[in-house]
Amino acid sequence: MTHALGWLLAGNAAGLYVALLLVAPGWQIQPWTYGRWVPVHLNVQLYGWTALPLVAWLLALYEVDRGKAAAWAPAAVWTWTAALAAGTLHWLGGTTGGKIFLDWKDGALWAFILALSFLWIVLTVSWKQRAAGWTRWKRNLSLGGLAVLALVPPAIILTSSPGTYPPVDRLTGGPTGSSLLGSSLLVVGLMLLLPRVAADHGKGKAGWGTWGYFIACWIFFAVAETTGGTHFDWWQNLSLLLMPPWAWLLWRDWSGFAWPDGTRVWRIAMFGWWTALVLTGYLMYFPWILDHIKFTQGLVAHSHLAMAGFTTSFCALLAVLLTGRKIGGKWTVTLWHMAAAVMLTTLAFMGWKEGNDPSWMLIQPAWREVGLILRCACGVVMFGVSSVWLYQWNKP
Repeated sequence: MTHALGWLLAGNAAGLYVALLLVAPGWQIQPWTYGRWVPVHLNVQLYGWTALPLVAWLLALYEVDRGKAAAWAPAAVWTWTAALAAGTLHWLGGTTGGKIFLDWKDGALWAFILALSFLWIVLTVSWKQRAAGWTRWKRNLSLGGLAVLALVPPAIILTSSPGTYPPVDRLTGGPTGSSLLGSSLLVVGLMLLLPRVAADHGKGKAGWGTWGYFIACWIFFAVAETTGGTHFDWWQNLSLLLMPPWAWLLWRDWSGFAWPDGTRVWRIAMFGWWTALVLTGYLMYFPWILDHIKFTQGLVAHSHLAMAGFTTSFCALLAVLLTGRKIGGKWTVTLWHMAAAVMLTTLAFMGWKEGNDPSWMLIQPAWREVGLILRCACGVVMFGVSSVWLYQWNKP
């Protein structure tokens, strides 16, 4: 978790600097300008803070620490961090594929592929050593997991290529509802899996209805994705309408498990942000709303809702479950969520105002300047909190 928290701090530092440049563009240092720092901020948060707790979870699921492969686990994590560091240098140097969250290109791309492949080898070696002592269900399921993980490196190569069109509607430039549904269902799958392998005990409350609905959502995704369309088509809108029920279904399922100490605050925060995320995600996809806030701070607000709110809570919860150690105390956790809430509310307000009248690009209205300053203030708080978390985690 030291690597993950370190990247959280680095990502927050980059995000704070990017926010400051919007207030004072003259603070840019050539050639490391705003456009080069943005992919650093985005990718460090995704592939560092978000991904590394999932890597730790994989290492725990395959019991890497209990066999001969344990000696290679730190190397796998360091290889991942080295690849992300290489990516950071490439992005600051202007080498990028230009696709958000898929900016891997040239040497950075192959460094990341190496990290993914090495992790897969470590997991595979551990599976061969440990699987004989597992139940048939776990042995087969984990083998299937290795098969899926083997597809990740070629998938990264394919999707990061500029020749592969991103999942947006080519006519409007907006996202397709089916692509958003697919990515959301991956998160739902993780949230269904987590308590079944990490909670103290319990069976959950996901009956046949919940699992049947999960399968039905995937079937609808496949049909809608194959059919295509825009946010004016009913099936693309219906794709996101399938998500709000998961706010209640997952909470109900998790209530059937017993959870260790230190997880309650992050579970409450996670489900609070999750509920807001799926509800606003559907509402924002209405044509008259999406076309109003598209390419404004409104979508930046929703990304912060997803990353600073839900994802941070999920990763912190996962860290507690894997290590038995708390992340943050009462005050730092409260400060984080308050700063995130104020920031995304401010950005949402700014986004709506920006959609009303494009003249803000020329006259720099006071409401936008105040909003950008408030965003910086929230960034300072979040940077400070992440510094405290990293210090406390490594404190003897």
